[in-house]
Amino acid sequence: MGIRTAIEHNPLVTAGLLFAIGWTVVIGVRIVDQMGPIVGGNWVGQNGLGGLMGLLVIVAFLGLLIASFGALGEPDPAPEEWPPE
Repeated sequence: MGIRTAIEHNPLVTAGLLFAIGWTVVIGVRIVDQMGPIVGGNWVGQNGLGGLMGLLVIVAFLGLLIASFGALGEPDPAPEEWPPE
């Protein structure tokens, strides 16, 4: 099923995936904005190493979302014709 066909059949799933991707990017930008320096500094509260770990989790989740969105473009598995031509 192509992405266009998936949107035609169930636009709510496609809209939900696009919303989740956008929200993940916004949260990643907020993490980068709020994290402190990675080395040195105060290790209590929001620190650079915690922000870096959070970014790694966000990137892994974003990769999973993009892969699931890309799976919408894959063709449906169909049985082979029998007898073969």
